[in-house]
Amino acid sequence: MPVWETIASLARLAPTPHNTQPFRILPRDDTSADLIALTERFLPREDHGNRYVLSAFGTFAASLERSARHFGHVLTVTPIAELDPATVTDRGARVKLGRATITGGCEPTSSVDLLDTRRTSRLPYRDQLVDAQAVESLVRVASSGRHRFIAYDDPAIVAPLLRLNAEAVVDNLQLDDEREEIRRWYRLGATPEYGDGLWQRPMNQPAWEISAAFVMPHVFGWPVLRQFAVRRYLRTQRGTRHVGLLCGAFERWPDLYAAGRLLLDVWLEMARHDIYMQPMGSMLTNPVYAAEIAKRFSVDDCWLVIRFGYSDRPPRAPRLEHIVINE
Repeated sequence: MPVWETIASLARLAPTPHNTQPFRILPRDDTSADLIALTERFLPREDHGNRYVLSAFGTFAASLERSARHFGHVLTVTPIAELDPATVTDRGARVKLGRATITGGCEPTSSVDLLDTRRTSRLPYRDQLVDAQAVESLVRVASSGRHRFIAYDDPAIVAPLLRLNAEAVVDNLQLDDEREEIRRWYRLGATPEYGDGLWQRPMNQPAWEISAAFVMPHVFGWPVLRQFAVRRYLRTQRGTRHVGLLCGAFERWPDLYAAGRLLLDVWLEMARHDIYMQPMGSMLTNPVYAAEIAKRFSVDDCWLVIRFGYSDRPPRAPRLEHIVINE
């Protein structure tokens, strides 16, 4: 059914944790399709309770609706009513998460520029404060979705948080189950046009660093090498003047879906202002570091920590060429 392939050609740019891209479109006819998750692409050991992958479905759904409008279709995604996030990976290889329905036509509204500009930047940032009005717009967008975007530009807050994140990245290598789960998503070599996973150039990491992290991870538990690795990682964060927290409901299925939709709104608002960001998820998937974030910032509902600012255009992580499937 060509209409679904057309819409998918843009919707496939939606971001997902570790670029796993678990979501698929299963057409039923020319105006309706089931939206399916492939559970083999979830991250249940690192993503405790499957919250981040499931929230990414909200991001995918919002991207699907924007893509449809780009091609002149009015499309609505209806998520399934009930779902236990923690047990979703026990429900089989394919799990239906929602339904997409084309309800009519509309004047095409271009989305390709913003969806393409919206990228994670792991490059060093320009040592420059973000325009205050742009930060205020991010606060407004988050508030409209009943979440809070809390931004900081005090170096006494920013620098220690960047170091805390670097320490979390290194320390998480010592968690065998989680490390082995994400090992299969790391890719070495030239970035292909189509694909999935974490490629070395978009990750801004040389091949030897990635290889060492998985071949001999436990040596980074030694104090001297741990500090070496932390310093290496912090070099990629140079020029960062801002960090931000997204806070709000992030436990139940409806809240996860809504948070994912909100995240796309915030990210696209950044793109409108030529701002890039990098999620710093290693802290919040590790209970020890998550507790430190809660204590340090006096919040108990933070679900995303980011660094953001002005950056050179980062390389795009590849996306799968096709996400439309048959029965």
